[in-house]
Amino acid sequence: MSGKHAPNSLAAVRECVEARVPRLEVDVRFTADDRMVCFHDGTLERHSTGAGSIAGLPALSLRAVTYRKTGEPLAFLDEVVEAMAGSDTMLQVDLKLNRPISPTRVKALEAALRPLQGNVIVGSQSPWNLRKLTEVPVAFDPTLFLNYTPARRQAPYPRQRGIHGFWDDSPLARNPYTTPREYLEARIDELHGMVPAAREWMVDIGTVLRMAELGVLLGEELAQRGIELAAWTLKARDPLGATLDRLWAAGVTTVITDVPRAAAEACAAGRARAAVP
Repeated sequence: MSGKHAPNSLAAVRECVEARVPRLEVDVRFTADDRMVCFHDGTLERHSTGAGSIAGLPALSLRAVTYRKTGEPLAFLDEVVEAMAGSDTMLQVDLKLNRPISPTRVKALEAALRPLQGNVIVGSQSPWNLRKLTEVPVAFDPTLFLNYTPARRQAPYPRQRGIHGFWDDSPLARNPYTTPREYLEARIDELHGMVPAAREWMVDIGTVLRMAELGVLLGEELAQRGIELAAWTLKARDPLGATLDRLWAAGVTTVITDVPRAAAEACAAGRARAAVP
């Protein structure tokens, strides 16, 4: 919140809990010995004093690693849960694991989150892992299957861009006899089938807004299926007020942002404008 602490650090989590924010996100990765550490990147070099892949290192070796800018140690998930237990703040776990999750890791993750008594949601781009989680609410990010990123040069998946501008390997994305609405409604149904238990979808802002331009309000489409929509990630460079207005109009219920205070001020300004007769 203040910018004084490293993202995913325990100090940052405590600051948010003390401020009674409704929701906060941490990125979670498994170590070589199946512990869970909160860190965004798969490797340590860019932001910390460590080196190597988190997936290849034991938890003990990460205890001595600190963030380069702040000197704070890396936080482990059990520490985050302890700091949040009993608070009203919901924990959003971004599970950074694309390989199939093992039964041991499923048990470890669900056990670690149990003290939060359901005040948590686990998001992932990997439906094969979300389907294995039965004790915690889950959120599906469909980026690996469909996204709208016009400036993208190359990424592993999806590999092809369809006629409506979305990166999508489905044959329907390149069917010239399908209207944008027919295409998107069919794809939403197919993606829903990948994780039918998902309570929420976490979708990038560009994709949400492109769908709205084509006449499909993703939030409303998902609401008909009992699913809420979170949009990521609102940044300082974005026109905050205008972007938020467009997201609310598309049926978004949660906005994930790197600039929570500025976003909150933009929300308050929008409400003030709406209240003026």
